[in-house]
Amino acid sequence: MGINNLHAVILAGGSGTRFWPASRQSRPKQFLNLVGKESLLCQTIRRIAPKVPAGNIWIVANRRYRKEIKRHTAGFGVRASQVLWEPSAKNTAPAIGWAAARIHAVNPHAVMVVLPSDHLIANRTKFLRLLEKAVDLAQQEYLVTFGIVPARAETGYGYLKTKQDKNVLHVEKFIEKPNFVKAKQFLKNGGYLWNSGMFVWKAEVILRAFKKYLPSIYADVGGADRQDPIQKIWNRLPNISVDYGILEKASNVVAVSAAGIGWSDLGSWEALFEILPKDKAGNTMRGNVVSLDCRDTLIWAHQRLVAAIGLNDLVVIDTSDALLICPKHLSQDVKNLAAFLKQKNRSEQ
Repeated sequence: MGINNLHAVILAGGSGTRFWPASRQSRPKQFLNLVGKESLLCQTIRRIAPKVPAGNIWIVANRRYRKEIKRHTAGFGVRASQVLWEPSAKNTAPAIGWAAARIHAVNPHAVMVVLPSDHLIANRTKFLRLLEKAVDLAQQEYLVTFGIVPARAETGYGYLKTKQDKNVLHVEKFIEKPNFVKAKQFLKNGGYLWNSGMFVWKAEVILRAFKKYLPSIYADVGGADRQDPIQKIWNRLPNISVDYGILEKASNVVAVSAAGIGWSDLGSWEALFEILPKDKAGNTMRGNVVSLDCRDTLIWAHQRLVAAIGLNDLVVIDTSDALLICPKHLSQDVKNLAAFLKQKNRSEQ
């Protein structure tokens, strides 16, 4: 397949509430430098750039992030016409359907890779090799998902139940986030992969799937000659994920088994802590931090000095207007705290 037929769709509309107080409504997780010197969005674009020309990179984001998107894409040659502005936050199906329709109108032979903007993939070379395999499968009219080989019994991810058939790994079932007992059983049994939320398919094939399984979305965004502005139709589109709306129902879903690519969805402060370098006591410190007798603790100081004594297994995140302190194992609940601040209309949300 010629490189001009490969397009990338980067979903950059997430709010990143699990990384409060570093992330805010105005500057969510994908715009933060959580790992390395670049934002997660910049890393995502750079990761795909060897395979996808700048003119084929599409970004779906909320208009409220206009300045951030412009700033973070400035050095990559992504044109303003390649940014699709969602009028409001919805789930992945409307965004992917809209992007597929736009791409198909430009190139009816296009294959599209769909990527979240806020994931980490440490081994780009290995990822790109797997992408080539996924593109080959997509050209055979499969809907391809990247399944991550589990490293542990994890309750924070959805799972894919797979079955090998000759050279194709078919997805038999999508499984919601399991409890720990089930996750341990999945790990023991084998044949289960983490659902990464990364996909590859032909634009034409996914549009056919929208027409069959989500006809209301297809009717509104699936026609290449549609003249209605997206603002006019957006509110009536269902708030549904592409997994639930299409992939759980389709019979042509296959997986590429991804091992050793260093993937993380960075779903919490604890998940970030797990991949960052640590000192001899298992701590990760960033910024102006002084600590004594702390263990297995994450401390980030954005401006002022943060001093800590005797902390164990905690997350401490200090910003100019807010301080978060919580046990690491409860850091998934930070999203609930952020929701509470929004409910109270606090300026720190």
